[in-house]
Amino acid sequence: MPTPVEFMRLYRGLKVNVVIDDPVAQECRLGTLTVQLRKYFMMDWSDGTEERRDYDKVTRGSKSDEWFQANKERIRTAAMGKGAPQDYELALEWGVRSGKIPTVNQGTLQTYCDDHLGIDCSGFVTNYLVAAGKKTYSSNTLRNTSAASYFKPSTAINDSTQVRQGDLLVWMSGNSVKSNPGHVAVVESYVAQSRPGGNMCVVEATGASGANPKLLDSMYTVEQIIPKGGAVPVMILVVKRHGVSGSRVAVMRV
Repeated sequence: MPTPVEFMRLYRGLKVNVVIDDPVAQECRLGTLTVQLRKYFMMDWSDGTEERRDYDKVTRGSKSDEWFQANKERIRTAAMGKGAPQDYELALEWGVRSGKIPTVNQGTLQTYCDDHLGIDCSGFVTNYLVAAGKKTYSSNTLRNTSAASYFKPSTAINDSTQVRQGDLLVWMSGNSVKSNPGHVAVVESYVAQSRPGGNMCVVEATGASGANPKLLDSMYTVEQIIPKGGAVPVMILVVKRHGVSGSRVAVMRV
């Protein structure tokens, strides 16, 4: 079972099958190129949006192409920002096979990925839980599981000393779960004491301006612990992330 950081690294080392033209040997050969997924992408189905144009470009394919038909659902899931690492590899391979990337090399493949593909927070978290054996892979699960859906008071961790690797952080607005959009991330490690530079390592896909790339592991500082009680339904941690204080998160265990 991968750790959150180990799983994130799979997205940073996508292996894409390509045909490489070798001018020295004067032959074409099968090979692989490595691409990093580093963009945040939240699907917007409205006509004319950049997200819709990206989705349409990545998923456009022929009904007569057997390879595309066999892999189109995984390609579509990647194009929605919800894919597993293998889904993005297939989406990029389709970009090569279909001629969307006319001249294929390391640079043009990475540019195509940066321009048209990314992942959102719940897409990463749900795929991590699949990889960890806590959820079953299906396109429906990946596409329709929101960040806010992970907030379940019955699964909350209400003792800060019990936070552990694989727990989820779900963003709160006051004492209620944040939605439209919400945010969710995965804990890599946590030390229940103050430390210079932060005391909680977190893996997330985020659109935060201070995050670069947008799928990354970074250190949070827990600034305040608000215990469960009264109007507070679960323990809430107030954290500093990407240089900004004040985010409120609840800790959930799946």
